[in-house]
Amino acid sequence: MTALLHVFAVLMLAAHALTLCLARPPRRVWRGWGTAAAGAVAAVLPLAALARRQSAQLAWMRHPTPGRLWAAAEDFAGPSALVLAVSLLLIVVAVARSRWRTLGAVALPLVCVPPVLLFALALYRPCFHERYLLFALAGAPLLAAAGADRLADAVTGRLVGTVKDRLVGAVTDRHRALVAAAGVLAVGGAFVWQLPLHQWERQPLSRQDDLAALAATLGRLTRPGEPVLYDPPKERRIAIAYPRPLAGLRDIALKTPGPASGTLYGIDVGPAELLRRLDGARSAWLIAADEPEAHPAKAATLTGPFRLAYALCLPGVRLERYVRVGPEGPGGVTDDRWRPWSPISAP
Repeated sequence: MTALLHVFAVLMLAAHALTLCLARPPRRVWRGWGTAAAGAVAAVLPLAALARRQSAQLAWMRHPTPGRLWAAAEDFAGPSALVLAVSLLLIVVAVARSRWRTLGAVALPLVCVPPVLLFALALYRPCFHERYLLFALAGAPLLAAAGADRLADAVTGRLVGTVKDRLVGAVTDRHRALVAAAGVLAVGGAFVWQLPLHQWERQPLSRQDDLAALAATLGRLTRPGEPVLYDPPKERRIAIAYPRPLAGLRDIALKTPGPASGTLYGIDVGPAELLRRLDGARSAWLIAADEPEAHPAKAATLTGPFRLAYALCLPGVRLERYVRVGPEGPGGVTDDRWRPWSPISAP
């Protein structure tokens, strides 16, 4: 069921196989696991075949570098350098003192094997992203918790070992209470320490693609019936996620909608057809991705018969208004809102 919800989660089977190798179970356990694993793979194969036909949705990805593996480790065990260092120290303690029939045999392969396999697959077909590996995240905190447990046992054993046979029971209970209290303080302190990070993640500014705010802003600035162009087509996600503010605009570049074309964002017309559709339009809006690697093809198409009259920079998006050059151009526009050039940076 997990792999049907997220096809890359099938990589967990490789981690489970390594766990069995480390645990050295009887042959009957291998047979049972192999039967279950084969059934899971068979159930996921149709979904994998369908997903492969839609692999163009990942065309924006690039071949990963080894640094991406370290970035995944930082995301899983971080986020700050000190948290990462403490987590890695606890993980080392857990692994060094682990018996391979216990937690380490499950958690260590889980956190290591799927990222490495996905990285290897991404060298052939780019598909590596940290969010695709969230199913493996549980291995890191489990190992860190195991390391903390090992340290607590070591401290408790040393303290109790210095006491003679008299009052051993009472002293043991007291030290266990002290260790438990220290653990509660450590967890509470870690939470308070990272509370600002949790708060930041829940603020609107922590997301560069706050589609609700973008749709509301675009809805206020545009008027029903005006032509709008999305460049690249991915920017239609704003209208798809929050259609009401942009419902009155004419998506003039759209050739085939997403559902009919089997794509997420639809297929656009070519430059010649776009200019034909814009014939007679006095102005047009352009919603473009504000990314360094983005090449706004539609802006280049508009540059000939239109000129840029207004620009607004929003988080992750540029909103631009083009007006026609010539007899029907800026001189005929009576709307005082649109100045010849107004670069504005929205907060």
